[in-house]
Amino acid sequence: MSSFDGQQEGERILYTITPHAIHKYLAIARLMFLALFFFIVLWVIGGIVPAITTVLRFTGFLLAIILLIVGYWWNLTVFKKSRTYITDRRIIRFDVVSPFFVTKRALFWNEALKSKAYASNIFFRSFKIGTIDVEPQLAEHEDVRVPDVYYFEDLANYIDKILFTFKNKPGDIASIKPFVPQPKGQRDL
Repeated sequence: MSSFDGQQEGERILYTITPHAIHKYLAIARLMFLALFFFIVLWVIGGIVPAITTVLRFTGFLLAIILLIVGYWWNLTVFKKSRTYITDRRIIRFDVVSPFFVTKRALFWNEALKSKAYASNIFFRSFKIGTIDVEPQLAEHEDVRVPDVYYFEDLANYIDKILFTFKNKPGDIASIKPFVPQPKGQRDL
C-alpha cells in the first residue's frame, strides 16, 4: 500500500498518476539533440577561428557531455518524483521544481467543480496520453493540472464520478473502487 507526505488518517488512495514514460524518452531525445547542437556549433566556430580551434572544440565536447549527464539525471529525478494522488478526499500533485524542492498542490473534492481532459496534439491522443485539469469552484488559476497522463479521458470521467458521488451521495464515497488503467471492458479488479 503506497502513501504520500501529508496523507490524512484513513485517507484512501484510489489511483497514483505518474508521468507516462514517453514523456521521459522525449525529454531525453530533446536533451541529446541540444547537446549535439552545441557540440556542432562550437565545432564549426572552431573551424572558422583557427586561433582557438582546440579550445572551442574541447569546450563544445565538454559542454555536450556535461549537458547530457546533468540533463539525464534531472529528467530521471523529475520522472521518479513527480506524482499525483487521487484519493477519496482530494487530488494532490507533487511537482519537482529543483533538486532540493518539491511543490505540493491539493484540491479537496468539496472545492472542485469539474475535470477536463485534453491532448496537446494528435500524436499524444493516439497513444491516449493527455492532460487532466481539475478546476476549483471559486478561485481562478488554482486548478490542479496533471500533464502526461495515460488514459487521460477515462481518468477525467473517473474524477467526475468521484465529484458527483461526493456532492450527491457522500455516504457512497467509500464504495468507489480504485481506477484501473486498462482498456474499457478489462477494468475488473
